[in-house]
Amino acid sequence: MPLHLLPQSRRRFLQTTLASGTTLLAARMVGAEKSEPSREWWALLSDTHIAADPAAIARGVNMFDNLNRVIDQVLAEPSPPAGVIINGDCAYLNGLAADYATLSKALQRLADAGLSVHMNMGNHDDRGPFYGAFEQQQPERPLVEGKHVSILESKFANVFLVDSLQHVNQVTGELGPSQLDWLTKALDAHNTKPAIVIGHHNLQFRPAESQERVSGLLDSQQFIDALHARPHVQAYVFGHTHNWSVRQTDQQLHLINLPPCAYVFNESRPNGWVRAEIGENELKLELRALDPKHVEHGQQKELQYKLAAVN
Repeated sequence: MPLHLLPQSRRRFLQTTLASGTTLLAARMVGAEKSEPSREWWALLSDTHIAADPAAIARGVNMFDNLNRVIDQVLAEPSPPAGVIINGDCAYLNGLAADYATLSKALQRLADAGLSVHMNMGNHDDRGPFYGAFEQQQPERPLVEGKHVSILESKFANVFLVDSLQHVNQVTGELGPSQLDWLTKALDAHNTKPAIVIGHHNLQFRPAESQERVSGLLDSQQFIDALHARPHVQAYVFGHTHNWSVRQTDQQLHLINLPPCAYVFNESRPNGWVRAEIGENELKLELRALDPKHVEHGQQKELQYKLAAVN
């Protein structure tokens, strides 16, 4: 099972590349430190919704400008992140080639800074045009046929990126039997560190006879059962709802709903990104709202791991 290896020391330099199938931009860490940090931090973004036209506006927001403001903030941090993750709905509505071309222009600044960038698929993405814009991100031998998945190995945890895109520009998400089978086997094979799973869609549970529209993950029950059955899995991180929140399941699995980088559905909610510090025993989150006057800007959450990883 190939792992996406990320640098664990800022002394190491890696070439910027689009190789290895599951990697968008390989990391180059700069500077030197006297000792290894007790945590490493990641920039978590979601729902960038970049359109072909960088001047495009939706719900009163210029999405391209918002992404560039977030990139400014990430690059202004005192130390570089281990990586940047964009958790789906990278493109505006239909995952057009021109959308991804515009997105790549914004992300180039992260590449120029030597940062690794990893993107998930959301319901407004399309794998074909995505691979056309980031062609070397397409693996010769995909881990799951027809899905864009990867494993990121960090110093303190393994991060599993899953693909919940079912149909382009249709709200329902689905992992599917093949991906669930891969994920459970991958989690079992990498159980010596805490695991964090990141996918675009939120969980949604409904009775079997319900006619309620599924706007979240169609196979939520199978998915959550698989995560609950593996005590080293500490968190599921998602986007899609454009509504920042942090809570737990009844079995102490952390559920982290990232804010949108683009627009919100409720004007009272924040947009922005999350600074996530992954430690040996906890995950520390800080909301970076694009509106610094928002009441939740700077909100911090320290999430303790429910159990140590299996040795």
